[in-house]
Amino acid sequence: MAIDVLAGLSIFKTLFDSAKGLKDINDAAIRNAAVVDLQKEILAAQAEQMALLERVSELEAKVASFEAWDCEKLRYQLTDHGGGTFTYALKAGKEEGEPFHRICPHCYEERRKSILQSRGLFQGREKVVCLSCESEFMLGVIQPQRQTHARGRDFNPF
Repeated sequence: MAIDVLAGLSIFKTLFDSAKGLKDINDAAIRNAAVVDLQKEILAAQAEQMALLERVSELEAKVASFEAWDCEKLRYQLTDHGGGTFTYALKAGKEEGEPFHRICPHCYEERRKSILQSRGLFQGREKVVCLSCESEFMLGVIQPQRQTHARGRDFNPF
């Protein structure tokens, strides 16, 4: 990036030197051709300068995005819900007007905040889904099912 900027500056010096040389040309046709060439070079240098300015703006926006995410991610904590299931949960005291919620760990790693949506309880576990990446999570530990023995007594194989 810095090399491109320096190259752009050296182009302007070359153009300036070319313009200074025009005053010594006595033949009008040669001078006019040199002026046209110089104008082409100036336009090309201006286009390159605009491209560099656009790239700088893109990089500044990217840096701002990283800085904003760095602040946002501090509001969340990796939470173990049991059964090998993890989400990022909003830390107490970091609500900033938002209700408690969890965000998708996959999206978190992709620098996105995607709030997990509950789909209800299944076998004592809460099922949540991410609407961004379509990941599904079952929060909590699987509860062993109590089985009834043929004579009506509880039977627990665990």
